[in-house]
Amino acid sequence: MAEAASSPDDRSFAWTLVLIAAVFEVAWAVGLPFTEGFTRPVPSILVVAAMIAAFLPLARATRTLPIGPAYAVWTGLGATGTAVLGRFVHEEPVTTMRLLGIALVIAGVVGLRAFDRSGESS
Repeated sequence: MAEAASSPDDRSFAWTLVLIAAVFEVAWAVGLPFTEGFTRPVPSILVVAAMIAAFLPLARATRTLPIGPAYAVWTGLGATGTAVLGRFVHEEPVTTMRLLGIALVIAGVVGLRAFDRSGESS
């Protein structure tokens, strides 16, 4: 459960952990096709390690942040990063609808982060 009266420094650190977790989420998602269905050992081990590395900082962040915004920001950043890197690593197409979708996800992440009130008293 999130702490009722966390300091701004605690919340800032927690959001930094969410960002770190999102980087690892992007890493495992972009790396997943290289596992070829987890039939290639080295890419599979790296992807599973990145999955674990994505969850640990997120879990730590939720000691301070409410799970709803933390998880939404984590998945939003992960989805956006994966879509962007997918273009370069896996040569996925860039379409107007994909760009619009990414923009909407970014707007949602910014909104959730900007309106974080988890540490403020009522």
